Amino acid sequence: IAGWERERAERDAAIIGYKDLPSIWAAFPGKTFLNITPAKVDILVGKDQSRFSVNELTLWGQKCSVIQDSLLQDGEFKVDLRIKSTGRAPTFNITVTMTAKTLVLLMGKEGVHSGLINKKCYEMAFHLQCAQY
Repeated sequence: IAGWERERAERDAAIIGYKDLPSIWAAFPGKTFLNITPAKVDILVGKDQSRFSVNELTLWGQKCSVIQDSLLQDGEFKVDLRIKSTGRAPTFNITVTMTAKTLVLLMGKEGVHSGLINKKCYEMAFHLQCAQY
C-alpha cells in the first residue's frame, strides 16, 4: 500500500481479510477504508445477488453507484463503484477485487480514470494470489 501513495492516483486503499472474521490487514491511517465494518464486508462478499439494492450501495455513509458487479464470477472477482455526488462534491471511483482470502479496495482521487484504479487493484490482488492469499 505504501508504494501506491507515491504515484498520487489513490485517495484510499486497504487490504481486508474476509474469511472467518473480517479484519483490516492494511490501510492508510486516517482514511475512509480504515473504518470498514465486518457487516459491510459481508455485504460485498455475500452470495445474495440482491446485496446491492437497485445498483446502489451505501458504504462509509456515502451512496455508491454500482458500475459493474462481477465480484462473485469466476475469472473476474471485482466490483466497480463510484461514490455519488452530493451537491457539487467530487466523486471518486472505487475498485474492489477479491482473492481467496482478501478484498483489495482502492479509491482513486478526483478525476483519476477507473481503468488506472482497476489496473493497480488487479496488480495487488495478483501479488496476494501468488502468495496464496
